[in-house]
Amino acid sequence: MTRTGSASTLVAEFDGPWRDDTPVFGCCRKAVAAALDHVDPVALLPLDATARVRALRDAVEQELPGHLNAHRCCAGHLADLAFDLPDLLSPADSD
Repeated sequence: MTRTGSASTLVAEFDGPWRDDTPVFGCCRKAVAAALDHVDPVALLPLDATARVRALRDAVEQELPGHLNAHRCCAGHLADLAFDLPDLLSPADSD
C-alpha cells in the first residue's frame, strides 16, 4: 500500500523522541511505519481510541508477527499514536 501524505507526516513524528521525551528506537519507527503502511490514518479518526489502537496493532501484527509481544516500547508508541491521532491530523484538516 502506498503511504498517504498524512501517514508520512505521522511517521515523521517518530524521527526524534516522543513529546514527553520518551525515546523512539528503530524498532518503534519500524512498527509505526508498518502500521501506517496498512492503515489509512484518516479512516481511523471516527473510531474511538481503543479501536484505533486495535487497528494499528492488527496492522503491525500482519507485517511483523509477534513483534509487539517482544517490544513493549513499540506497543506503547502505537498507543500514543492512536490516542493523539485526532490532534496530530487536525492542523492539516483546518487548512
